[in-house]
Amino acid sequence: RVRKAISLAIDRDRINEVLYDGAKIATIYPFPLYPNLQKFADSPAVKAEEEKYQPGKFDVAESEKLMTEAGFSKNGDGLWAKDGKTFDATIQAFETIHGDIAPVLAEMLRQAGFDANVNFGTDAFQNMVDGKPGLYLFGHGASLYDAFEALNLYHGKYSSATGVAGGANRFSRYKNAELDKILDEISPLDSNDPKFQEGAAKALGIYWRDTIDVPVIQWLHRIPYNNHYWKGWPSATNLAGGTNGAFWAHTGLLVIAALQPSGAP
Repeated sequence: RVRKAISLAIDRDRINEVLYDGAKIATIYPFPLYPNLQKFADSPAVKAEEEKYQPGKFDVAESEKLMTEAGFSKNGDGLWAKDGKTFDATIQAFETIHGDIAPVLAEMLRQAGFDANVNFGTDAFQNMVDGKPGLYLFGHGASLYDAFEALNLYHGKYSSATGVAGGANRFSRYKNAELDKILDEISPLDSNDPKFQEGAAKALGIYWRDTIDVPVIQWLHRIPYNNHYWKGWPSATNLAGGTNGAFWAHTGLLVIAALQPSGAP
């Protein structure tokens, strides 16, 4: 209930307006909407799951109802509390890349009654790795062509015990045999197989149903390119198979291999 209550407190339209000048960057998916993933997101099976669970819904009143059902009540400061302690909704983040969005999210949560602030401290990443309770801003870094790799981040075989370091973006510590079964069934299938599409849609529905995490935005890599000597860099007009200029990612070599000389002296 609490994770869903947090999601309901996030106004994604407002994020687009305040941070991205109206561009539709906010998201409800754990993957970027590259062409094939956009096609999957637009499929009837996924749309049915979206209609059922409404992952992008902004409704503070419904958020309040869920927090009340979870045993919380608002204290004299208007903050959700239980047993005399407020619910700690501190967002652990990284100032160099989250300096714009983290304060906006914290303010939205505060307006919904959560005791929210931002921790840009050096302990933020380690807290996430160790599974310390809290809210964390981080990416998935998985799917580029189909949804499997993003959904597979939540397979129970990757679930670490609290206090045991998680890794490879598998920080949720989520474990659900129902989801595991679906992922195991679709793993060997071609992503164009109707059975894969059906299973992936069901898995995404579980992701939304359980609010495993709260997707907020499609991450924008703000990386400049120099086209004078080399051309073919990923861009809005050259999607480059879903790769991007984040050279530290596993797709970095694919970007370089696709470059062509510009012909400039």
